[in-house]
Amino acid sequence: MSEKLEFDVAIVGLGSMGSFAFWQLARMGVNVVGFDRYRPGHDKGAGHGETRIFRTAYGEGVEYVPLLKEARTLWRELEAETGVELYIENGGTMFGPKDDIFIKTVEESVHTFNLPYKKYSGLEAKEVYPQINFKENQVAIYEEYAGFIKPELSIETAVNRGEELGGTVFTDSPVNNIHANEGGVTIICEDKQFRVKKVIVSSGGWTSQLLPELKLPLTLERQVLVWYNAKNPEKFTPEKFPIFSRMKDGIGFYGFPTVDGKTVKVALHHGGQVVNHPDEVDRDIYETDLEPVTEKVKEYFPDLIPVPVKAKTCFYTNTPDEHFILGAAPGLPNVTLLGPMAGHGFKFAPIMGKIAAELATNKTPTLEISIFDPSRFNK
Repeated sequence: MSEKLEFDVAIVGLGSMGSFAFWQLARMGVNVVGFDRYRPGHDKGAGHGETRIFRTAYGEGVEYVPLLKEARTLWRELEAETGVELYIENGGTMFGPKDDIFIKTVEESVHTFNLPYKKYSGLEAKEVYPQINFKENQVAIYEEYAGFIKPELSIETAVNRGEELGGTVFTDSPVNNIHANEGGVTIICEDKQFRVKKVIVSSGGWTSQLLPELKLPLTLERQVLVWYNAKNPEKFTPEKFPIFSRMKDGIGFYGFPTVDGKTVKVALHHGGQVVNHPDEVDRDIYETDLEPVTEKVKEYFPDLIPVPVKAKTCFYTNTPDEHFILGAAPGLPNVTLLGPMAGHGFKFAPIMGKIAAELATNKTPTLEISIFDPSRFNK
């Protein structure tokens, strides 16, 4: 095995979060190396599926809004640096029963942070967006600072930009072991061994296998994304149809405008099969996967043909409190955990990557992250 000592920071996992930490560290002039078990932009983890939602009126917690506002700025910075369109801000509508905690928190977000929005009754929303069959007992909150992100392209673009700025990448290179001590970190990657000052572990669903000593209480949840043909695709273009999210008691469904001029993607949020390892995620699609999504399409989208034309699996790596993990790994010197992100993290990728880069270079984080402290599970 060859030993290399020239890297300041290593990143294990160049997916949704690690790709952006890689870009940020390279941008800071840090001598950074990144490893990925596949090739960035792959479809084996949580960072794929053609589109991902961005929104700042956040029903998952008002404390996330400052991070989202900064993420929005950083998405635009990566686009400006590369000339690649990654984030289409076409607006978004969150809807549900007016007394639901998700809707109440969305409202609290827009009021607390003065986000541009409009609130509609269910009947009013149906007038504005006839593509959605809103119910009379529902309310809809339209947020201007919402839209969708291209996940695979975003990851590839962040990694490519990091390489342009001097970072080193090893793809198709699974990391087998990480040994950390006060003097640095040894990374064993198949037939190669590296000694680095610090490491950021952003390996998502593989985190527990890589760092079993942390005993993180993570669960993997299989999710299925489904596409439907539109009867009149012109009604579902980004200019006419916002992203949408319907939540109740932590379970819901969401979707996007058409990006291919023909199909519309709809998916359920939570309720999937729990597995122990990414390799256990069944990639086959079953009628039982499609039926509950199709029922929602029949109920809410009269202009979609309720026959699935495509479907794909991904997975969430959940935490018990549904908050992210970001911070120093308990008992492992020089190791920063960047995720897992509890199934709602992709929109945050640029700011999470920036904060992880700051932590790995002994800088004070840009924003408050105490709720993400990995040691909270040990208390």
